[in-house]
Amino acid sequence: MKTKLGPQRLILPFPTVLVVTGNMEKANIVTIAWISMLSGSPLTLGISVGQKSFTGEKIKENKDFTVNIATVEIMDEADFCGITSGRNTDKFEISGLTKIPSSYIQSPIIKECPINFECKLVEANIVGRTNHFIGEILETHVDTEKIEDANNKGSISIEAINPLIYFSGVREYRKLGDKAGDAYKTGKKLIG
Repeated sequence: MKTKLGPQRLILPFPTVLVVTGNMEKANIVTIAWISMLSGSPLTLGISVGQKSFTGEKIKENKDFTVNIATVEIMDEADFCGITSGRNTDKFEISGLTKIPSSYIQSPIIKECPINFECKLVEANIVGRTNHFIGEILETHVDTEKIEDANNKGSISIEAINPLIYFSGVREYRKLGDKAGDAYKTGKKLIG
């Protein structure tokens, strides 16, 4: 049996990310969970922020932004950056998070986040009351100690990253549990 709930925000789960736009002198952080990889070539991701948000204005103005993966260890700081406006608040100063210069764009990355993406804005759209931004990933930064095999850049220790996960609808933060299986392998047992 199924219970009908009407339209809901129950796509589970979302990574909690800190989006930064600005420069090393003045930058804003916003916490979002509405993020998705969009294309493999060119490598792009999409983020969504409110149409009236300060961050949306700044992304349109700067034409770039960074996406920084939040961890369980910075949950309080991440939540703060999502519930306050950067219009009159220096979120870096109050949260204690640290700006690091990006390699290719003016918006900084966050030191305390183990994975950071530098994105050049390539498209902006409005759907309903939400800005949808598409960013081409120009560089990816990963904390060196979180890489398991130096010869394989994709061998990241998920346990060491300890990403902060957001569950929409119930508005809860969670952490990851145990590995359930290997993607692109576990389903092969069902192939004739």
